Amino acid sequence: MTSNRQSTVSDGWRAHVQRLVRERAEIEARRKWQLAANEAIPFNYRWEHVQAVVGLALRLAQETGADPLSVEAAAWLHDICKTQANHGEAGAREAEAILSGTDFPQAKIPIVVDAIRQHVGLFREEDAPPLQPVEAAVLWDADKLSKLGVQALFYNVSAPYVFGKSQFERMVDLTEFCQNVLSRTVTSMNTQPGAALARERFAAMLNTLEIWENEEMAQVPELPFRDD
Repeated sequence: MTSNRQSTVSDGWRAHVQRLVRERAEIEARRKWQLAANEAIPFNYRWEHVQAVVGLALRLAQETGADPLSVEAAAWLHDICKTQANHGEAGAREAEAILSGTDFPQAKIPIVVDAIRQHVGLFREEDAPPLQPVEAAVLWDADKLSKLGVQALFYNVSAPYVFGKSQFERMVDLTEFCQNVLSRTVTSMNTQPGAALARERFAAMLNTLEIWENEEMAQVPELPFRDD
């Protein structure tokens, strides 16, 4: 594995971080799928997730005035220690060590570290004030936005934890998860553009689940009427 503390990184911090994050994601995926080193990974969720968070974070940074470089680095590294206990705190320490050995602006490392430390959790306390600074708010929102929307339904309907369940059972589980958990995610957003996009994605989820439920109910067989 690439060293976290290289004194110089010839291709720059971004390429170094991307390579490291992808390596960690592949290790996580192989463990989750119980694959040998030569077996293809069916789906690398962590790598897909991190790339989505980077894109969303940069979009929100542009709309909120957050520092784009700090936001991007935090997004790439926010789940670097996902498999560890208290992954936000562990990831913050790991990110500091990684970036310190690259050409990333050293003065911005504390902003990245703080944002990663604060990004944990699917929702926040009701009426909680927005996270500060804005870079932490943006990372939190981007991370949660990746768990909202139709694309999130596609992942959850085929994730390993639903193996063995029928299509109907998966639909019911996802509907309950949306109503009981993700509804709180939507109201926990820190930034105005994050909140607007969260509402849009959540509405798409509910609409898709309603269509799915209608299809399921339409194919339930009708029992013949018996007049006893």
